[in-house]
Amino acid sequence: MAKAPAAPGQIWQDDCYYLDQQTGECRRKFVVVLAVDGCGDALTAVFTSKPNGLTENPACSLGPPRAGYFVGVPGGQFPKPTWVDFSSLEMLDVADLELHVATGRTRLLNQKVQPPTLCAILRCLLQSDDITGREARLLGDIAAALKCP
Repeated sequence: MAKAPAAPGQIWQDDCYYLDQQTGECRRKFVVVLAVDGCGDALTAVFTSKPNGLTENPACSLGPPRAGYFVGVPGGQFPKPTWVDFSSLEMLDVADLELHVATGRTRLLNQKVQPPTLCAILRCLLQSDDITGREARLLGDIAAALKCP
């Protein structure tokens, strides 16, 4: 099976991120890689254009009612005001990602989150009480590697 290495800042398109409850059809989401562990497993979160309690100012919303980070209007696949939704935080196993890529379900986009924005997302998320110790270590390691302020 082809390797599908994830890297912080990458944006992946998952064409079957969830099933629509009414139609049973697959629904697409765009996923950002926030951190990667030594095995290649990726800590990810999805983008959303529906604020539902998220704020634009300040960009870092830790809830309630919802936690996330406002990234603005990045363009490309994101023509509307967009947030990274922290409630979607998930550790994606490298083998699952490779299977998703091999079957065509998931693909890497040319667009990526630039280091200054990624640093802001990481710093915001590191303030959350809802992350595990492992997630905090991974996020902190990436923030250090990127020399985030």
